[in-house]
Amino acid sequence: MNEEKMRELFREMREEPVPADSLARVRAGVDQRIQKRPWLFARRIAAALVMAGCFVAGFVLLKPARTPPPPAEAIVEPVAPEVAQVLPPVENPIRIAPRARRAVARRVESVPVSIRIETPDPDVVILLVN
Repeated sequence: MNEEKMRELFREMREEPVPADSLARVRAGVDQRIQKRPWLFARRIAAALVMAGCFVAGFVLLKPARTPPPPAEAIVEPVAPEVAQVLPPVENPIRIAPRARRAVARRVESVPVSIRIETPDPDVVILLVN
């Protein structure tokens, strides 16, 4: 069966009238499906709300633990000025390395390049300029 025969069969089918009982059955089926759709929409909304609730509950319940306060021995109290004069100065102070400088892009001077291509026609010359 080639395409021409198929097209001719479709034309014949189009010209035949549709029985009324078939049309009524199709319309009844479509109405039933349309009436079922609101439940489908409600299910999608409910699923989205449940997912959002799970995310919020996860962030609230699984937040990181707080660090405990330092032990009592580690608390440093200010030193009186009389005691500070008695203590020897620190010989090797801690030095913090300075931050490395960001590399600055420098513009490199380039020599302009031009290419001249001559064609067999003396009136046509191709110039490529960089």
